[in-house]
Amino acid sequence: MADEWLDDSEEQVLQPLDDSPQPLWELRWHKQTTLGQLADILAPGLISLAARGLVEVRRFPRWPAPWTEGVLLTGEELAQESRRAEAWSDRTTETVLAAHITAAGRRLL
Repeated sequence: MADEWLDDSEEQVLQPLDDSPQPLWELRWHKQTTLGQLADILAPGLISLAARGLVEVRRFPRWPAPWTEGVLLTGEELAQESRRAEAWSDRTTETVLAAHITAAGRRLL
């Protein structure tokens, strides 16, 4: 990985992504990290990667779902949604956020 191009938060988001979209809860590395801590640590990386075109983030009413059915989140909307602890939970009662690596992001892996 091109570590010099990514900060720790960005690397922790990008590294587990592969060729298929993943809900944000799949990026959780262990259960000892609370959802609030996870949002605090990973949301900045997710937001930065999306702004740089390295990942896309979409909102879904449920998961799994076809990628094309999700609503693309960018800018302030992505920042607001991804900073909620609930967005990182596999037991969410709200919408599901999922991330998908782009071709540009794959080049960094």
